[in-house]
Amino acid sequence: MNKKKYYKYLNLSFQFFFTILFFVVSGYLADKYILKKIGILTLTFPIIGFLISLYLIYKKESR
Repeated sequence: MNKKKYYKYLNLSFQFFFTILFFVVSGYLADKYILKKIGILTLTFPIIGFLISLYLIYKKESR
């Protein structure tokens, strides 16, 4: 594997990690202030973030 592809996939892994981390934290904070006891948004936001991230990567790679 050449370095260009290596960096591309390394960047992709960081993008997934930080996207999911961002949506987990935002879901947790939204649950904390809105729903107080039920952690629905903590589960839902990362799934939505992952799907958005997949869509953006698909759109970027299909060019």
